[in-house]
Amino acid sequence: MFDMKKHIKWSKIKVGLVITIALLTLLVAVFFAGNIQSFFLPKTDLKVQFRDIEGLRRGAPVWVLGIEEGSVKNMHLDPVYGVIVTISINRKVLGYLKKDSEATILTMGLLGDKYIELSTGTPTAGPIQPGEVIKGTTEKGMRDVMEISAATIGKMTDVIDKLDDLVTSIGRGEGTIAKLISDPAVYNDLKNTTGRLSLLIADMRNFIADVKNSQGTMKRLIDDPTLYNKVMATVSELEEFSKTVNKSSGTLKRLLEDPSLYDKMVTTVSDLEAFSKNLKEGHGTLGKLIESPELYESLNKDLKQLSSILERIERGEGLAGALIKNSELSRELEETIVELKNLLKDIKEHPKKYFKFSVF
Repeated sequence: MFDMKKHIKWSKIKVGLVITIALLTLLVAVFFAGNIQSFFLPKTDLKVQFRDIEGLRRGAPVWVLGIEEGSVKNMHLDPVYGVIVTISINRKVLGYLKKDSEATILTMGLLGDKYIELSTGTPTAGPIQPGEVIKGTTEKGMRDVMEISAATIGKMTDVIDKLDDLVTSIGRGEGTIAKLISDPAVYNDLKNTTGRLSLLIADMRNFIADVKNSQGTMKRLIDDPTLYNKVMATVSELEEFSKTVNKSSGTLKRLLEDPSLYDKMVTTVSDLEAFSKNLKEGHGTLGKLIESPELYESLNKDLKQLSSILERIERGEGLAGALIKNSELSRELEETIVELKNLLKDIKEHPKKYFKFSVF
């Protein structure tokens, strides 16, 4: 009897164990949802720096190119970067990540669960090593979207209010737009201006037609390439002249390159400035002539006296006037001078004839 009860009790225990193992197997299958093989894959850690993790939690999935390859292992505050998040990913994924890879916190589904998406980086960057820190960014959440939407709605409200004020002022007939709508004078002015522009355009067309049909200067400037050819020839000659000057060693070349002429000009200008300064200060004869009125008056007086003497001579007064006016006296004086010259010559040649000396 005792063996029967013991056998029944052991059978119940075995049934309970089987049911428990089945439930645990079902629970594990539901929890991992087909990813149980990744639980036993080798892992490696990476660090991601964020300014704000927007509610990211430990255990959140980490995706690479849309495939879940790890989870958030740990997170802590950092005085420099803000938040450092440690993620655990499959070691084989490191071969797809580069040093410039970035991590982005995204929102999964309507419930707002957060996860991390890793970018692979550029092909030219070096491979990332375990434990390195990569840069992280956060997707704009609903709060940011709401703040931006609120600011946008506020601006739209201001624009609508301003449009309402504009429409109201136009309805009251205020401003330029209201005048354009209600005042026919503006329309008439625009119409007259348009008509004048049409006339001006017609005149321009007639002028162009006259130029085309004429044989004058305008026609030749438009059709005849001679002026253009002359300008091009002149430019070519100037280029040749410039090349010749650059290659030569003559005066023009020295004027362009030798600074001695410039130095001499500067010295000359300095001397002229000093000369002008001396004149202004009244130094020297020219300065006295410019500044001193006494010398001018003296010269003026002397010139008047000389003019008076010349007038007297012109009138024949005095010996000088007689010599100029009386031709006979002038002739006699000339003969006398000739005779004196001959006498002096004869004295020099025959002194004994005119001078006799005797001791006794």
